[in-house]
Parts: sequence; structure tokens; C-alpha cells
Amino acid sequence: MKIKNSIVKLILWLVVFATLFSATCVATFAAAPNPDPWAKAIDPNLNYLLIVNDDHPYDFTSAYDIFLQKDLVYAADIYGYATPIEKAAFLAFSQLQVALKEKGMTIGLYSAYRTKDDQQWVYDYYSNLPGWSETNKVVKPGYSEHHTGLLINVVILYPDENGNEIWYTETAERQQTIPFFKTLHENLADYGFIDRYPAGKEKVTGVPCEPYEIRFVGTSQTAHEIMDHGLCLEEYVYGQ
Repeated sequence: MKIKNSIVKLILWLVVFATLFSATCVATFAAAPNPDPWAKAIDPNLNYLLIVNDDHPYDFTSAYDIFLQKDLVYAADIYGYATPIEKAAFLAFSQLQVALKEKGMTIGLYSAYRTKDDQQWVYDYYSNLPGWSETNKVVKPGYSEHHTGLLINVVILYPDENGNEIWYTETAERQQTIPFFKTLHENLADYGFIDRYPAGKEKVTGVPCEPYEIRFVGTSQTAHEIMDHGLCLEEYVYGQ
């Protein structure tokens, strides 16, 4: 009799366990998938929240860099030249372009991924411009998020005072005069991007306000968590 009762109890426990296991599997399977249309291009080997700044130089020997080199695709910049960029970031940026086009504005890509030599050229060129270092900070090679393939310099096609459409790089001053810049920033998070160097966060990021620098963070959910709470990337990742 005891043996029979033990068998019954064992069967009951197996039923309970199977039910719990099944429920767990269903819950996991039913969990909301990443709804972003670029989700399939996301590389699980890449850290889309990787921070590169004065305190965190980019490691060109890291696993991230190895996988990044395999993920780079080439996109046409505003001059028609092929510019490397991480593939998920490119897909998201392309969708951002389409969405903004429907709102009557045109954005273009000026620069994205840069090698160490590329950043050295940028550093040398701008550092030697008269007065540049007084109002701007040129990031040294090895300390730029352009090395991640996730940072994009955006330009906007907008008519000048004579009605001629020209490409504008967004600056803090132009935000006040060209309304499309506000529209750009209001739509970034929906496509997985954030304003990487927002005004008022200079002491945290170590970089002056550069609203033309937008950064892909992987998902629209993450981007909204950062943008909607008025955070910069350092504050989100490190809780600064």
C-alpha cells in the first residue's frame, strides 16, 4: 500500500512539474519579441551600449571589434561615397530617413564608422583650424565612438536664405533657427537612436553639445528609456 501511495505521489509531482515547466515555456515563448524592424540584424555579440570616452578608450583588439568588422556594411554618404556603418544601425537609420521624409524633411549621413587613422585625420584637421579648440572638442583617436560603428553624424537638407537647398550639420546655434532639427530629435528614439552629446550633459560626457551626433543603442525601448528621461548614455549605463 505504501509503495502504491508513493507511486501516486510521484505521478502527481511529475504532473505538477510538467505543468509548471510548460507554463514557463509558454510564458517565455509568449514574451513580447523585439518589435523593431531592424531586430533581425542585431548581432548578439555586440554591446550596443558600449561607451567610448576619455575614461573608456576603444579596444581595437577586443571581441567587439572582431565581430564589428564582420558586421560593417557600406552606405552612401551625402557626397555619394561609401561609408562603413554597423548593419543594424544602418537599417534603423534608413527607416528613420523614410519616416522623416514623410514629415517633409531630408536627412543624410555624413560620417559613421572610423578607423583609428580616420579619426587621426579628423583630429589633425580640426585641431589646426583657427579658434576651433576654444569652442569645440576634437576627440583623439582611440577615444571616439565612431570606432564602434554606432555613432552617426547627421546632416539636414534645408533651404538657405536664398532658397537654395544645402546640407546643414546641426549645431547648437542652428537648433534655434532651423525647426527640422527639433523634429529630428523628437523621432530618434522610435528608431533606436539617442542624442549622444546633449546640452547640459557636458560634464558627464566630456564632450560639448553636439546634437548632430546621434547614437544607435540597439532597440527603440532602450532609446526611449534614455531620451524620455533626459539622460545621456553614461547616466543610463553607469547611473552617473
